[in-house]
Amino acid sequence: MNFRSHLTPHLNPRVLTMTSLLLAASLGMPTIALPAEVNASPGRLVKLTATTEGKLVRWVLASDDADLVPFPDGKTALFCSPKPGRYVVFAWTAAGDVPSEAAKCVVVVGEPQPIPPPKPVDVLAAEFRKLLAADLLPGKLAHLAQLAALYREAVAFVDLPEVKSAGDLAARLRTAANVLLPADALVAIRRRIAEEIAKELPVEGDAPLDAAARKKAAQLFARIASSLEAAK
Repeated sequence: MNFRSHLTPHLNPRVLTMTSLLLAASLGMPTIALPAEVNASPGRLVKLTATTEGKLVRWVLASDDADLVPFPDGKTALFCSPKPGRYVVFAWTAAGDVPSEAAKCVVVVGEPQPIPPPKPVDVLAAEFRKLLAADLLPGKLAHLAQLAALYREAVAFVDLPEVKSAGDLAARLRTAANVLLPADALVAIRRRIAEEIAKELPVEGDAPLDAAARKKAAQLFARIASSLEAAK
C-alpha cells in the first residue's frame, strides 16, 4: 500500500501545502505558497500575497480576461477582472540555480449583486409627516398611532354585514375616531384622510357597497394605515 496515497484524501489541502513547504525547506529547496482560493467581486481589486523566503517572485496569470500587476516588492500582486469566473494565478521563486515548485491560487470572481429597485415614494406619508410637524398639540405621536390602528381595524369591518352603504362605513369610522381621539387631535391629518376617502369611495351616503367597492375600501384603509405608520 502506498502510505502517501492512503493518507492524502483525509488531509486538509492547507495542511498538505504546509507539509510540502516544510519538506522542501528541510531539503534546502526554495519554497513559495499562495492562498489556495480567493474570492473577488467583478471589477474590484484583490491583493494576492506570496509566502516565501525567496528574494524574487515571478507571477503568471493563466487567462486573458483579467489583469495581474505585481508590486515592486515582487511578493504581492493586484488582481482584477470585470467578468465572473475562476482565474488561475501561478507564482514561483528560486534560490541560486534552483527554482521552486510553482504555487497556485484560484481567484473566484462572483456574479455582481443585483441592485434592488428603489422603494416607491409614499406621497401620502410625506403629506402626513408635514402636517404632523406643523401640529403643536401634545400627544400627537400617540394620537397618530391610535389613528393608524383605527384604519387597520377598518380593513376588517368593511365586510361586516351591517355595513351596507358608504354612509354606514363613514358613520362607523367617525364613531371609532371620536372614541379613540380627542376632537382637536390631528385635525389637519384627519381632514386630509377624509379628502382621500372621498376621492376613492362613493360619496353618496346611501350608495350600497358592492364587492368591488368593499375591496377598494379595504385597500384604501390599509394604504392610509401604512402611510400613517410611516409618518412618524
